[in-house]
Amino acid sequence: MKVAIIFHSVCGNTFLMAKGFKKAFKKLGIDVSIYRSEDIDLSKWGQIFPTAQQSYKELIQIPIVRPEIFEQNDLIVLGSPTYFGNVSAEMKTVMDSTSIYWMNAGLAGKKLAVFTSCSSSLGGADLCLHSMITFGQHMGMFHIPLPSNLIPNQSVNAYGIVHFSGPLADSRPDAELNKVIEIYSKYLVEIEGH
Repeated sequence: MKVAIIFHSVCGNTFLMAKGFKKAFKKLGIDVSIYRSEDIDLSKWGQIFPTAQQSYKELIQIPIVRPEIFEQNDLIVLGSPTYFGNVSAEMKTVMDSTSIYWMNAGLAGKKLAVFTSCSSSLGGADLCLHSMITFGQHMGMFHIPLPSNLIPNQSVNAYGIVHFSGPLADSRPDAELNKVIEIYSKYLVEIEGH
């Protein structure tokens, strides 16, 4: 099984979540790679959001995704910040770049998992997750939801993992969220064998 984690991040929260997924898959012995969307304004965001400065140097070391990465992997894990109830323009560009595979169903049968970081529960995180899921469905991919009983005594979003970062994007993913990522990653690997 080969996994590609593909994300867009400005303030670092989706980047930290992507790193959590990578760590979880590596712990399971899975062949995993991590990629980011291109963001030509990334260096400017630090002037607006102080949190954007914290991950910048590490973030720009991550390779930029190319469309063929989707074709070369069995499981795609997509992550985007929620912007106005949708994915960021940079993540939309990444998804649109795969249109070269639409006519021949080149991504059909690939597995898909999604995650987002959003300022609050009122920010439209579900809509962002749905945008990524809808993209996957149009490409013939299979979205793997989170079962309601995945984590005992804890509610999880069926569509994907959501992190609430606060209005200044300075509330970072915590140990509890990383545990959810770890358990979901294990589930994604186990379901692959069924």
